Amino acid sequence: MLISPALLTFANPAALLALAGLLVPLAIHLWNRRPGRVVPVGALRWLTPGANRRMRQLHLTQWPLLLLRLALLGLLGLAIAGPRWSKPAPPLRPQVLLSPGVLASPAWPLLLPTLDSLRRSGAELRYLGAGFRLLPDSLPQAPAPAVAQQAASEWYWGRAAQAADSFPNRPLRIYTTAEAKHFRGTRPLLPARVRWQTVPAAADSGAWVQAAVRPVPDSLRLVVGYGSNTRTIFRNYRQAWPAQLPHALPLPGLPAMQLVQQGRRYVVQPQQPDSAKPATQANVIVQKPLRVAVYFDARTHTEDARYARAALRAAASAFPAGMQLQVSSTLPSDSLDWLIWLSNSPAPAAVRAQINQGLNLLQTAGRQAQAVATSFSPGAYATAAQLFRRAVATPLGARSQVLWRDAAGQPLLVRQPAGRGAEYRLLTRVHPQWSSLPTDGQLPEVLLNLMTPDAHLGAINDFRQLDAAQVLAHASADTPERNLQPATRYADLQPWVALAAGLLFGLERLFARRRTSTATAA
Repeated sequence: MLISPALLTFANPAALLALAGLLVPLAIHLWNRRPGRVVPVGALRWLTPGANRRMRQLHLTQWPLLLLRLALLGLLGLAIAGPRWSKPAPPLRPQVLLSPGVLASPAWPLLLPTLDSLRRSGAELRYLGAGFRLLPDSLPQAPAPAVAQQAASEWYWGRAAQAADSFPNRPLRIYTTAEAKHFRGTRPLLPARVRWQTVPAAADSGAWVQAAVRPVPDSLRLVVGYGSNTRTIFRNYRQAWPAQLPHALPLPGLPAMQLVQQGRRYVVQPQQPDSAKPATQANVIVQKPLRVAVYFDARTHTEDARYARAALRAAASAFPAGMQLQVSSTLPSDSLDWLIWLSNSPAPAAVRAQINQGLNLLQTAGRQAQAVATSFSPGAYATAAQLFRRAVATPLGARSQVLWRDAAGQPLLVRQPAGRGAEYRLLTRVHPQWSSLPTDGQLPEVLLNLMTPDAHLGAINDFRQLDAAQVLAHASADTPERNLQPATRYADLQPWVALAAGLLFGLERLFARRRTSTATAA
């Protein structure tokens, strides 16, 4: 790495033109000579004074005073130009970023020699996570299963883009697992100085239970994924609902699994989990078809119901257990998981009483609303949507949770838990005149995430592997990189130059007074 030498630079180089003032004292010393005393001798008394002036020759006198004045003006010109001493930037150390899952990978012992070599060459080893903490000097020699739990919800693309901005102009080497659940959102374009290598998450993660569904009371359907970094396939295995629990579930390519009951839920889990190994198969909750109803006021919310129906139908295909959807302008009488209330009138007490029994009630804005011009994000990684109208916010309860806020920080979606269910208040409507959410294509995903906040699509058990070509995308060579060069350090010399000019000014005044006193005495 080349280090630039220290150089003298100027903050305002144009001010160096002030050095032309050095001609002023030189002209004064050439043309402002004091006349000598005239002593008439013989016939010289008849010569005219004009002849004497024409015969006078130009020559410099008072050399010390002239040099002081030239140095004083030179320092003043330099002070105006803002001299500064540029110091060489310190060498930038390469950064090696490791996801916590790499430390729990079976490939970790094979990476240790490479990482030790990089550290000896001056690289810094850090976690690919919040704060980019430095790794300890003594790296573990074996996989650490507990470390992987520290970043179960970490999304690597966003962290990599953040690292490229946090360590400008430094070579970056990133080591992560290739699990698809850690690569969400839009893949960023990273600079060419970023190198990314993926490692397998676990030796036996080529097969996993993606979802467990109970479509009817006497049936169980298991969705098992088989894959690598080149392809992923899913297979369905159906069997009758067992008469007794726990019940063993033999599945090809998987360790022994079993179906157990935990409170009100049924769970598929490993029969003998090994606490000494990284978790390659999390517990899977057995899901039932989601029962959803949309109630709308036919006089005022027909358009809202149309957008809600289309979004729910699009989202239904992503539910492993499917969705039982009904859209009507009459109150539903069936037991529901979700009820979307599209009306200016609040839900009646009979409907609200079902919240404690497990109903999730989503109510949109009523009549009282105000026009706004702002935006909001319906999710941590969702695209911002435009907000045109919103209802007047009501005071929040003690247990209220604000899920969405607009750009001004005002609550937009509030959740109030009650019993086994919850009430959701959306302070806008599912209508294009109220927000861009119904028409920008995000509404199906928003409803999907809202109705299954824990793990839709079996996100916890998603062990799909990405190919290396899918992980990294470099920006084009002509794409400028922000903050590419580190800031140059400067030592400001202007105060010292000004101090030296003040000292020279004092010396100049002292010499000038002595000269005046000598001339007067003569």
